[in-house]
Amino acid sequence: GLDRIYNSFVNDYLYPNNSSILAFIENHDTDRFLGEGQNLNLLKQAITILLTTHRIPQLYYGTEVMMNGVKTKTDGNVRNDFPGGWEGDKNNAFTAEGRTKLQNECYNFYRNLLHWRKGNEVISKGTMTQFLIEDGVYAYARQYNGKTVFIMLNGTDKETTVSLNCYKEILLNKTQGKDILTGRTVSLGEKLTMNPRETYVLEL
Repeated sequence: GLDRIYNSFVNDYLYPNNSSILAFIENHDTDRFLGEGQNLNLLKQAITILLTTHRIPQLYYGTEVMMNGVKTKTDGNVRNDFPGGWEGDKNNAFTAEGRTKLQNECYNFYRNLLHWRKGNEVISKGTMTQFLIEDGVYAYARQYNGKTVFIMLNGTDKETTVSLNCYKEILLNKTQGKDILTGRTVSLGEKLTMNPRETYVLEL
């Protein structure tokens, strides 16, 4: 689970410049992240981590519209053509009308996060502080020039409540943050309850 992500970043001290490392969740030589499934909540968490940590993210085409596949069938199964763009194609995922409701939710999640990330120096230049997993929640902060983005992910399939005292050094006296994924304001009291596989990207 998310413990593996935490343990991977623990080794960042080994690299002279860890922000120059390329990171990906899939490519043409691996199974697609979704395998043969359609677990959008899990994909959202993976993409959030990929696009908010101090790494150079590599994105593989088609995942933004839920393309899946596994290499055990054939290598071509993970390299299928993007749907649409040619005369006679039954589906055209280049347009909102040609995508399913689930595909549009995934596409819009990608678009929102990528547009927010573009030119965001907190993400491209900021330091990263991560915290031990608490009650199934993995959290880390990006900080640059007095600005802070705090990311929290519930890595479980159940509702969980986490004490925010664990993150005092980052939250300081902040009482709320704006979640850029939903546009909502999130209250930051003594505890925070998160839905199954819920993710926050909070501007403090």
